[in-house]
Amino acid sequence: MKNARITIIGLGRVGQALLKILSEHGFEIISAYNRSNVSNQLKKSFSGTHFFTGTDFSELEFGDWIFITVSDDAIQPIVEELSPLQDAFDGKTVVHCSGTLTSQVLEPLRQKGAETASFHPLQSITPTTTNFTDTWFDIEGHQRALNILDELANTLGAKTLRVKPEAKPFLHAAAVAASNYVVVLADLVTKIAAQGEISEQTALQALTPLMENTIQNIKELGVADALTGPVARGDIKTIQTHLITLKDNPEALSIYKILGREAVKISEAKHGASQSLTTINTLLS
Repeated sequence: MKNARITIIGLGRVGQALLKILSEHGFEIISAYNRSNVSNQLKKSFSGTHFFTGTDFSELEFGDWIFITVSDDAIQPIVEELSPLQDAFDGKTVVHCSGTLTSQVLEPLRQKGAETASFHPLQSITPTTTNFTDTWFDIEGHQRALNILDELANTLGAKTLRVKPEAKPFLHAAAVAASNYVVVLADLVTKIAAQGEISEQTALQALTPLMENTIQNIKELGVADALTGPVARGDIKTIQTHLITLKDNPEALSIYKILGREAVKISEAKHGASQSLTTINTLLS
């Protein structure tokens, strides 16, 4: 498998992460295309890779596997630029890394002989990402390509989740909520703490371990059993105090109420309806 030669189109965060991680696992990245010039440091670090600026694919140097790692909006135009090429894709595997688009967007290349699939990492990719260990990739597409991606993920210490094409946007929306909106919640935490004259740094130092502990409880116990706090206890007076405390911060108060009502639903599903939960729900409404 490591004899496969690889091309990467798009050197944003995902593209550079693949470049680094695949190289470290012994894969040969023969070419990389990017719309703008890449740094000399990157070229120096990967001297065996031929870097192309722009998307002029007239100088073909494609590997056996081609990863398209541009933004979602740019995938279709890239496919349109690639599809006129004659005899360029027969026997090759072409993969994109979009969370929302399916492999159908690669259909013109499949008709030219490529095996196609999507390969989306359920991980926050940053410039410091150095591995995909324990990362899940949702994948869908043609069988041979999926088998290759299963094997690739295993080599990288990652895991795959095969999904139906119609499931991708739902999974991606869930992933955005799981990742991006945790950041939003952390921002909310600091803003609420700031009302008590607690600095952002102190609040995050004190409360991110609590967030991490909660995530661990969700992994070990499931959502319902991981729910703790005043809603789970039916603690009406504490909820009342919080609502009074947040009355001068309408945005925080609104989010607190919305999430609180969802917590009531979780608690009712686990323990059944109760007068205290009914009262709390009324307060939060």
